[in-house]
Formats: sequence, structure tokens, C-alpha cells
Amino acid sequence: MMRDARPDECMRVVIAGAGMGGLTLALALLQKGIDVDVYERSPELREVGAGLWISANGSRVLAALGLQGAIDAINLPPEDRVVRFWRTGDEHSVYVRDNRESAVGRVPKADHTLVQVLRAELQRVLYEAVCALKPDAVHFDAHVLGAANVASGAQLLIEGQDAVEGAVVVGADGAHSRVRQSQFGPAPARYTGAVAWRGLAPMRLLKPQHRRALASTWVGPRAHVTTYPVRRGTEEFVSFSAQVDSETWHTDSWFEPGQLEDALRDFEGWHQDILDLFINSESLFRWGLFVRDPLEAWSRGRVTLLGDACHSMTPYLGMGVNITMEDACVLARCLEAAPAEFDHALRRYDAARIERANRTKDESLKMHRIFHSPELARADTARSYIQKQWSPQVVRDRYDWLLKYDATTADI
Repeated sequence: MMRDARPDECMRVVIAGAGMGGLTLALALLQKGIDVDVYERSPELREVGAGLWISANGSRVLAALGLQGAIDAINLPPEDRVVRFWRTGDEHSVYVRDNRESAVGRVPKADHTLVQVLRAELQRVLYEAVCALKPDAVHFDAHVLGAANVASGAQLLIEGQDAVEGAVVVGADGAHSRVRQSQFGPAPARYTGAVAWRGLAPMRLLKPQHRRALASTWVGPRAHVTTYPVRRGTEEFVSFSAQVDSETWHTDSWFEPGQLEDALRDFEGWHQDILDLFINSESLFRWGLFVRDPLEAWSRGRVTLLGDACHSMTPYLGMGVNITMEDACVLARCLEAAPAEFDHALRRYDAARIERANRTKDESLKMHRIFHSPELARADTARSYIQKQWSPQVVRDRYDWLLKYDATTADI
């Protein structure tokens, strides 16, 4: 519930983008009594056929915003998380949900529990929570051109209308951020050598084995596929995201339609359960995976960035949305802690977030060579490789530093 605003909180934050980061930030600020306006390029919230993994670090942010019940209503939690061999589907369990204290130093282990939701459903939950506090907070069909610092604060520049002024402007406008470009110049995209596919297959069209509540990552010598169940209303789907090595790059847009025959060619020889997902998907999308050099600063004057606008990353650790929600939580805390010292608040935000986000970005890219290995070509070498790369200790070493982080209490 929004508390009464103190006089020193009578400011407005202007946000570009009504995705996960922009809406999470808007909700966090409104709950702290700080006014917000969000400007979104799309004419409305649009359905996106994609699933999201929310891990413990992201779930803490959503719980702190009072959304636990709403998230539970759209979540299809997995009973197990497994790595599977691309040709046969043989499973290796990697779900370490034990978060009891470790024997050494009584340090709590990280919680590896996953929340599995449709992106559109989570966006709806956040949007409705924002509108409950400020019904007219989100402005659609606003084509952002960039941002500018001015004597009285900062401005968001929007095509065909007057600039919108606020105490702070936040670019949460994605990997192609116009706010970032206006402050830091072009950020050339470098192709990673992999093409991504995604889709959403209705459970009713699939074989019974797809109904198992599993979060699965199928690994192979030059491709991997992540699959898990999600829910839209009363209907269940299998969401899948697939990455395959390719010398030919495609557009840097995850809304680019793909053709079934191309997907089946990319995954020739794979288990039929994977092919069935492509065949039965409501729609297929294909795009090239690109990375941009990390930024040394996210803030300039009264303009700052969060989420993909400043640290777009490959999906190999499943951390993109979680790090974005962390950004939003920490930025809201920094602005609340120094409501009249905006430049100082943004410097604290940069100091609290950049190193962690850039490390996650780097570690995620490194996972490409773990998921795609020549040792996965044959079953006899694949078994020992999977057991080594996804042993309980290796999984903890890979994820615990990410999952233990608590954006609601981290030092700022």
C-alpha cells in the first residue's frame, strides 16, 4: 500500500518502457510515495509467447512488493530440474532446493526454487498493481527518442509531443534503448555465433510425457533447449527456448518470425519430444544472439538505465529478468534514501549494481561452451560430461552467488 508522501518525496520519476524492469520500478516507487509516469512504445500491453524463470533473487523482489499471492496464482512450479541428453532424453537431476545451513560456518545455502510464468502474465500482474496505485501511470504509444539533462532535472524526449520532465529519467527501454544511445552513444552489437528460437506449445497437443512438471535443459554438441510448463488462464503450455550454433546471423530482435522447416533443420537428429515442441508451437520466433560491451556507468546527471538497456545478456543462466528486477528494487531504494540528492542517489545506484550485473553478463556468456560441447555428441562421453558439469557442487558454485543476493537489503 502506498504511504503518504513526505514533502521531500514530492518528485516525479519518468520511466521509458513498460516491461518487467519499468513496471517493477514504477510499483516500487509508488509504494514508497514517489510519483511515476511510464511511457511505453507499444499501443497496449501485448501478448508475448514466452516463459520466464524467476529464481530466488527475483522472487524476493516480487514478494517485497506484496505480489506473492498473485505470482502463486500464475506459477507452475517444477517438481525437478533436469539436464537431458539431446538424442535420447536421458535425465540427470540438478535441482538443489535444500537451503538449510551448511556444515561450514553455518552459512545458509542458496535457495534454487524456480517460479515459472508466462512473461505476459507477469507483466499483467505488475501493470495491475501499478494501476491500483496510480490508474493513469502508464502512457502507451509513446515513441521515445532519448533523454536529456536540463537545469531543473531531466527530460524524456518523445516523438510528436512535448518533452516530459521529471526529477529523474530512467531508461528501461530494452537492448535497443534510445535513452542509452542519447546518453552514451551507439553500442555496437557483436554476434555470438548462436541463433535463438522460442515458442509456446499447447499441452493438449503434446504427448503425455510433456505433462511432467519438469524444468529441463536438453544439451547437445552444438545446441541446447530449455523447456518448462507455464499457464495462461486455465490452459497449460510448454515454453521452450533453443539456441543453436550458426555461422549465419539473423536480426537482433526476438519478435522475428521463424519457419518450422528451418527449426527442424537446425535440430535434425534430436529427440522427437523436442521436435514435437517446434511442430506444435503456436508460433515460432528466431533471432541472432548478440552482446554489447558492458558500460562503465549507467547514470549521467539525472538520467539512468536499468535492465536490458544497460546489461542485455545471453539467456544461458536464466538471469536477465532477475537481474533487471534487482536493478529496479535497488534504484527505488536509492531514490528513497536520498530524495533531494538525485545525482548522489544515482551514483549510489551505479556503485551497487554495475559490477554484479556485468559479472552476471560475463558468466552467462561463458555458459555457451558448457551447454555446447563435442563431448555431448555420443552417449558414452555425454554421461560423464553431464555428471561433471552439473554435479551438486558445480551447480552451487555456478548459481549460489547469484541466488543469495537480496536486493531488498543489499548495501547501497
